Amino acid sequence: MSSIRNWKKGFSLLEALLAIFLLASIVVYSISAFMVARHTSKLSRERIVISNLLRADMENFLGSNYSGIVDGSVITYVDISDGSRTFQAVKTLDSETVIAGIYGYKKIYGKIAWSGGLSGNRPLDEEMVMYVTRK
Repeated sequence: MSSIRNWKKGFSLLEALLAIFLLASIVVYSISAFMVARHTSKLSRERIVISNLLRADMENFLGSNYSGIVDGSVITYVDISDGSRTFQAVKTLDSETVIAGIYGYKKIYGKIAWSGGLSGNRPLDEEMVMYVTRK
């Protein structure tokens, strides 16, 4: 009984190391989750900017006269900035008459490709296809 009464209360070295390890792993996983969310948010913002640029060009096609849409491909370079950095994207607009005549329609293809964008990780592409019929 005397040995139980004299037992000093506290944490052993093993318990302290285990608590430090658990707290450190929670902090590391929280920071990594924050970094992934930040990267995903940046990537999403880039895709929205690029798709809006492409959508604006497609709207121009919709507003033009059917006979005014000339078959062929147009490649342009677009500079896009987030305020601190700028990158260059390649914009391709291609149109072709699929069926000629009274009931004909034109296929319009738009693509913007950029090598990594603002995140700089990998090449990304945004594509749209639209069909315009005679009015």
